[in-house]
Amino acid sequence: MSEPESLGSVHFWIGCLALACGLLAFAAPKGGRVHRSAGGVFVAAMILLSLSGLWLSLAREILFTVFLSFIALHAILTGWAAARPADTLGRLVTQSAGAASALLSLGALSGGIIAAGAPDGALNGLEPSAFHVLAAVSAVLCVFDWRYAMTPAPSRRRRLTRHLGRMGFSMFLATGIFFFGNSHVLPEAARTPALLSAPVLAVVLGTLIYAARTRFAARTARSF
Repeated sequence: MSEPESLGSVHFWIGCLALACGLLAFAAPKGGRVHRSAGGVFVAAMILLSLSGLWLSLAREILFTVFLSFIALHAILTGWAAARPADTLGRLVTQSAGAASALLSLGALSGGIIAAGAPDGALNGLEPSAFHVLAAVSAVLCVFDWRYAMTPAPSRRRRLTRHLGRMGFSMFLATGIFFFGNSHVLPEAARTPALLSAPVLAVVLGTLIYAARTRFAARTARSF
């Protein structure tokens, strides 16, 4: 599979757009116009980022990032679908999510087997354990996907929690890849482990805080 000359640059700038809109959606009041608009652009940018990353991975024959691109795509689509329970496409994504994450887990396990069978015990410089991590992550997603899909009418609290969790996870992947995989574009003074880790940790903490607030608000509402 050939790699278009400008695809790498397009992929990078799409990633920048995804990060900017993701941060804006996180910071804006939830459910408001800014949140919805920024969130919509974030979803579109993440889909394009995942697809362009998949293309680059296939062209460069990097199996690990092939699975990583699929996991990011899975996370953003299932997060979007959780906020669109009435949409036909949203229901289709939800119903097929468990099978997709199961296939991802099996695929990542196969990648670990391929890496273990390589002459130096690694594939693209990655040991089998790296693929096992992706397989474990996909397996966890699979469990939650099946449980959610088998719930006839998920509560609003559950839908919002899933939406926040999947959006936050996709944002975590985007920030992690950007700040650790593309740190060469940053000023040299900013390439310290602490500064590179800060945005990634902020996304994780922000996701946990908003998920907790969603649960707390729901419990408060039930108490009256």
